[in-house]
Amino acid sequence: MNWLKKMYTSLLILSVMFLMVGQNVLAQETDETGYTYTVRLSAGNQGELTGEGITVVRGDDNANPEGTSVRREGNMMVVSGLQYDDKVYIIPGDAAKATDERYSIRGIRRSGRDNSEAVQSTGSIASDMDYVIAYRVSGNMVRYTVQYLDAAGNNLLPSDTYYGNPGERQYVSARYVDGYLPQAYNLVMTLSPNEVYTFRYTPVEAGGTAVTEGGGTTTTTTGTGAGAGTTGAGAAGAGAGAAGADDTAAGADAGVGGDVAAVPDEEVPLDEGPEDLVDLDDEEVPLAKMNQERPGKIMSYLPVYIGIGLVAAIALVATAIYLRKRRKVPAKEIVERIRNNEVK
Repeated sequence: MNWLKKMYTSLLILSVMFLMVGQNVLAQETDETGYTYTVRLSAGNQGELTGEGITVVRGDDNANPEGTSVRREGNMMVVSGLQYDDKVYIIPGDAAKATDERYSIRGIRRSGRDNSEAVQSTGSIASDMDYVIAYRVSGNMVRYTVQYLDAAGNNLLPSDTYYGNPGERQYVSARYVDGYLPQAYNLVMTLSPNEVYTFRYTPVEAGGTAVTEGGGTTTTTTGTGAGAGTTGAGAAGAGAGAAGADDTAAGADAGVGGDVAAVPDEEVPLDEGPEDLVDLDDEEVPLAKMNQERPGKIMSYLPVYIGIGLVAAIALVATAIYLRKRRKVPAKEIVERIRNNEVK
């Protein structure tokens, strides 16, 4: 029955096409339907919110765009009016404070998860999300520092100093700096004494593209302790950032550095933007984009999966009915033949 095989092939092709275009259609949902997203941040049981520490960015440098709102509702912060792919920067240490001296703030977690399951706190928006401040039981605390530097190693913002328990996987979020982009929105590292997280920022052109100074590419370097302040900017690799074309001298002064891949001025490489997350424990293999981790992406595909399932179910039922009428074969036997691929 060649016509039946052709029908199956056609249904398979249509299902694949539907899946491929589904993401783009759903991604345009905000523009076509006017639907917006909401992010909620709760204080949890061991602390309270301060009303600060949250910034909304649209594109690369449009902070707190028109139509968005960051407001306090009781012991919850509500961020509303968000469009698809807006960035929400959450600095947990600014957003809340512990009210029980036995606890300290570790980061944020998804609602319903345990405090040990802290996650990155800054990222792109693709669905409504509910977060809760994550706390730790204070033990033998160690200090760690977060730096915000430009390509030349100058401070764009004052450094932040925090404390955590050694051995924890500690996430930190970049702060928004007007006119600049960090090499990553989030960094994560296993804590040991005096660790340093370095966010390296590059300027943003009017069109929203990060500028690579000197017309060259940049190479990622990693460091911990006091020397980590010289990690580079640009493309994020195994470490916290990358060095510019003149980084040889800077690396010699700071004790860390990397090879510079020179590129002619007329061939400035395209910058794909900040990484979502860079793991500083991984010193050899740079992390790829983690868009698949983006909140709500699986849920955004759910209607596509449901549609494919319905098409397949309808085709199966139609085939069973046809064969039963044609051959007078019992329905149970038809289903068994279909499963065993014996339908000709």
